[in-house]
Amino acid sequence: MTRLLVLLAALSALACPAKAGQLVNFTSTDGCKLEAFYQASSTGGYVFINAHGLGSSKEEWGAFQGALEKRGQGYLSLDLRGHGASLTCAGAAADYRTFTKADWGTVYRDLEAGAAWLKKKGVPAKKTVFCGASVGANLALKAAAQGRLKPAAVVLLSPGLDYAGVTTENNLTARQPFKVLIAASPDDPYAWQSRAWLEKAARANGRPVALMEGKSGHGVNMFTPELMKAIIDWVVKTPGPKAK
Repeated sequence: MTRLLVLLAALSALACPAKAGQLVNFTSTDGCKLEAFYQASSTGGYVFINAHGLGSSKEEWGAFQGALEKRGQGYLSLDLRGHGASLTCAGAAADYRTFTKADWGTVYRDLEAGAAWLKKKGVPAKKTVFCGASVGANLALKAAAQGRLKPAAVVLLSPGLDYAGVTTENNLTARQPFKVLIAASPDDPYAWQSRAWLEKAARANGRPVALMEGKSGHGVNMFTPELMKAIIDWVVKTPGPKAK
């Protein structure tokens, strides 16, 4: 599974044309120095905090960043700790290839750090979207469910029940204030099966979720103009859950 995810992430980075905003840096609460591409919303809309797949980087979001910018939405595309240019944590070198399950269990703090950085720039949590691909999807959901700053929505591209020890089912509960979208492709068996299981578990917990189907591929490899438009439309136009 891990080797497959690394290969898919590498192909994603090659497939997506580079479109990047301003290069920015900030630090997580546990001392990881993070780099990201940032583009503010031009319409007062949402800012998508994008978390890539295992072994990839912020570069994989190029096509989606372009789609967001055309719609006036913003983005903060992260190099997660141990990836890309985010290679130092608490003064020590960080490399995802040496991460334990316990290490992976802390990576969700990178999305929290992104939300906190945006808040300092005047972007409230309710105007953010946590968006992740593959293990980034699992991390996005964990950050939304367990973090202090709650986004308006969570977009999960090819999530799994368990990637690198980061689980999802336990973070889908009715008490959370954000809406959830799950997208996967039928030719990606584990993510497709996980999507079905997560929908069933979420509804059993009183948590409705939206579902979308990619034509093919894993994570950002699913992106087509139609799917990107549908995701952005869902975020912008669909009401959030009622308060519990």
